[in-house]
Amino acid sequence: MTQTTTSAPLIDPARLAALDWTDMPKLLGPLEELLDDLVSSPTWLNDAFDHVLRTPALLNQCERLQELDRVVLVSDKNSDVRVRLHLFTGSDFDRPHNHRWSFGSRLLHGSYQHYLFGDYEELDTETRIGTPALVREEKAGSGYLIRHTMVHTVASPPGTTSLIVRGPAEKDRFVVMNRNTGEAWWQYGQKAEKPEDQAKRRLGAERVEEIRQLLISQGAIK
Repeated sequence: MTQTTTSAPLIDPARLAALDWTDMPKLLGPLEELLDDLVSSPTWLNDAFDHVLRTPALLNQCERLQELDRVVLVSDKNSDVRVRLHLFTGSDFDRPHNHRWSFGSRLLHGSYQHYLFGDYEELDTETRIGTPALVREEKAGSGYLIRHTMVHTVASPPGTTSLIVRGPAEKDRFVVMNRNTGEAWWQYGQKAEKPEDQAKRRLGAERVEEIRQLLISQGAIK
């Protein structure tokens, strides 16, 4: 892997463009190889954090959600593929959801309970999903590939970290559900949000540096 453009630090954009997000079995091997390369590199994560901190367009995409802090390490505009670091902050929310995009994940530290409810091609806010069809414990070093139509949720202790490679957006919105209340609502991508709402969630350079220091303490960054 070589330094290429400011939007894709240490990853060849051609490698990202070659990922076939329409075929999950075909995608699994190349995506696992990419994640293997990123997590096994002694410098990649640290270099990526350096790049975020000196690139305002990336730093502005780093934000706090209800259950995790999200650091956008790579955002390749041509392929619409992004690489992100997730730090779970702990939450009592039971919020099954699908996604606007498919993604692959690799846990770096910690663990979480992963609840999968099934594949819902036409999910909307009136859909009732029932109980989980599959429950897994994801541990450090494990990973998975999930299609954007899969409804799932996770329960994680604070401090769990993972690396995510997400594919191109397949839709403008996704469904989030509260199983305790039965409520469900549409959630939209960042582009559809008001600037002031985006600004409230931004992590800022100080918090991004704190997350890097946590990864160093976890051994994910040497």
